[in-house]
Amino acid sequence: MSTPQSHPEFTPPGQPGAPAPASLRESLSALRGYPTPAWKAAIACVLAMVLSPPALVTAVTFLIDPVAKDFGWSHSETLSIFNIPTVAAPFVLPLAGRLVDRWGARAVAVPGTALYALSTASVSLVGANGVVLMMVLLVSTALGYTSILGVVYKVVSEWFPRHRGLGYSLLIGATSSLAGAALSPLSQLSIDHFGWRATYLLIGVCILLIVFPAQYFLMYEPVSAPLTGATAVPSKGKIRPAHKELPGLPLGRALRTRAWWYMVLVLTVAAGVAMSVRLNAVSLFGEQGYSATEVSLSVSVMLVASIGGQILAGVVLDRSRTPRAFVPFMVCLVLGMVMVFAATGDMWALFLTMALLGVVTGAESTTGPYLVGCYFGMRAFAQIQGITLGVVSLVGIGVFPVLAQGAAESTGGYTATLIVLTAGSLIVLALSLLLPRYPNPDESPDTDEPEASRADERIGNV
Repeated sequence: MSTPQSHPEFTPPGQPGAPAPASLRESLSALRGYPTPAWKAAIACVLAMVLSPPALVTAVTFLIDPVAKDFGWSHSETLSIFNIPTVAAPFVLPLAGRLVDRWGARAVAVPGTALYALSTASVSLVGANGVVLMMVLLVSTALGYTSILGVVYKVVSEWFPRHRGLGYSLLIGATSSLAGAALSPLSQLSIDHFGWRATYLLIGVCILLIVFPAQYFLMYEPVSAPLTGATAVPSKGKIRPAHKELPGLPLGRALRTRAWWYMVLVLTVAAGVAMSVRLNAVSLFGEQGYSATEVSLSVSVMLVASIGGQILAGVVLDRSRTPRAFVPFMVCLVLGMVMVFAATGDMWALFLTMALLGVVTGAESTTGPYLVGCYFGMRAFAQIQGITLGVVSLVGIGVFPVLAQGAAESTGGYTATLIVLTAGSLIVLALSLLLPRYPNPDESPDTDEPEASRADERIGNV
C-alpha cells in the first residue's frame, strides 16, 4: 500500500507565488506529474460518486409507483416521503466537513460508506409505515452525503492543487451526471424484473462491494503535518487528528468575509434561476406552444450541456488569475433567460435556451468548491464547502423553483415570474464582477489565533 505523499502547498492559481498559467497542452501534460496515490484517490472518488445520493436520485422516478401500489399510498404522499430526505440530507454536510477537517477523509469515508451500504439495503425491509420509511431513507441519504460528498471535494482539492477545477468537474460533477443517466434505465429494469425491495438490496450490495473496498484501499489524503511528538500516530488507540496545520482561514472568520457572502449569493441565485426554469419547464414552455415531448428533449439537452459546462468551467478556472473567470457563465445565464421569452414554438430556440442554462448549472457546481479553496484554503475547506453546498441546495434548488411556480399560479402566468428571474440573473452578473480577488498565499493564517490579518482584508470582512 502506497504511503501518502507530502501535502501540496496551498497557492491560489495566478497569485504571487503561484506559477503562471501554462498552455492547455502543458497544463494537461502536468497531470502526469501527480503521484500514484493521487490517482488511486481519484479512482476512489469516481467509484463513490457513481453510487452517491445525487446519482441514485434518478431512480426515485421509477420507485414512486411501485412503492405507492405496494403500500396503498397516494402518489403525492409517496413522492413526499422520498423527497424530504433528499432535501434534508444536505444539512449534514457542515457536520461532515467538520469531521473530515478534524479527522481526515479516510476516517470518515470508510466507516461511513459501510453504514451507507447497510442503511440503503435496509430500505428493502421496511413495511407500510411512512414515517419509518422516511426516516430510513433520511439516514441512508445522510450517510451517503457524509461519507461521499463530505469527502471527495477535500480529497480532490488536496491531491490536485493545480487542477482543482478540472478535478471537480470530471471526478465529481460529470461522474455523478453520467452515472445518474446510466442508473436511470438500469433502476427501471431492475424494478420491473425484481421489484423495488430487491433493487434497494442490490444497490446496498453494490455500495458494499464496489465503493467500500475503493474507500478502504485507495482513499488517502496527502500528509499535512509532521508525525512527531504529540501528533505522531500511535501504534494503538486513537487516530491522530488530521490536517490540523493546513493553511487557510478558520470557519468562523471565513463566514464573516464579504467573499463568502458574495460567492454564496451568486451561486444560489444562479442555481435558483436555472433550476426554476428546468423544474417548471413543462408548464412554462407548454404556455408557449411546446408539447411535453419537446420539453423533455430540451431537458435532456440541458443535462448534456451541464456536463460540458462543468468541464469548461474547470479548465477555465484552473487557467485563470481571477474569480471573474466565472463572469462569462453568468452572461450565459442572462442570455438564457432572454431566450426564454424568445422561445415561442421554434425547437432550436428552445434547445438553445436550455443549453445556455445547462452550461450555467454545470459551471456553478464546479465554481463553488473552486472559489472556496482559493479564497479560504484547506484548513476548514470541507466545512465551508459543506455549508456553501447546503445553502445553494436548499435555497437555490429547493426553494426557488417552488416560489417561481407559486408566483406563476398566483399571477395566472409565467410572464411576471420570468421578469423577476431575469432581473435576478442581471443582479448576479453584476455581483460576479464584484467578487474580491484571491488572497496571496502568504496571507492565509496558519494558526488558531484570532488576530486580524491581511488575508481577511483582501477577501473582505463584513
